[in-house]
Amino acid sequence: MRWLLVLLGVVGCSGGGDDAGGGSTPSFGGKKLASLADTCEGIAGLTGQAVLDQKAENVQAKLGYVTAQGTKVSPTDLTLDLTWPASPVATCYPAHEEVGAATGPRVGIAGLEMRFVTADGKFDETLDATGWLTTQSGALGTAGVVGVTTRSALHGSWEPFPDYGQAGSTLSFVNRLTGATSAQAGGNINMTAGTPDEIRAGIFRSGFAMAVWPTAP
Repeated sequence: MRWLLVLLGVVGCSGGGDDAGGGSTPSFGGKKLASLADTCEGIAGLTGQAVLDQKAENVQAKLGYVTAQGTKVSPTDLTLDLTWPASPVATCYPAHEEVGAATGPRVGIAGLEMRFVTADGKFDETLDATGWLTTQSGALGTAGVVGVTTRSALHGSWEPFPDYGQAGSTLSFVNRLTGATSAQAGGNINMTAGTPDEIRAGIFRSGFAMAVWPTAP
């Protein structure tokens, strides 16, 4: 089997922090920025506005399911709709390192809704989601929107191929925001042992890509 990284390309974990999580939800050091134009951790271009400048609201694509051997099979039509918050607020997260995983500073806009529907009925999901702009080694990454759920909470009929085994219970739905870079359009569904709280804080652990889009018809 092949381990595949979530498409935003940043992995890691952290803990602690102050106000982004609220209640008992860990914040992972997230702090709300005063404005969308404010930079996160002093990195030029790492702002909430940079995420909004690339925002998309609808994606129509062909999705293919990925076998444990990496073959894309059973293509089906995907409709992905994104509803952005009326008053977006950017949250800045600091870098964190741990053995085997690291993530750079990142900025997120929470409060999105991702509607994710495939024509074959395997996914019929309405997910909470966050718009992200991540960094790696100080360089800006590709902006994206990440929705999160668990296998037990799915409304569609999807199940992983049996040869994946018990690889994880959390699913992240990653759609890259392309702006003018249309060649980078697409995304994947990642199955991981990471927690939903980690993903909501921009912490994307390694996992298996269960499906990708676009794929050949």
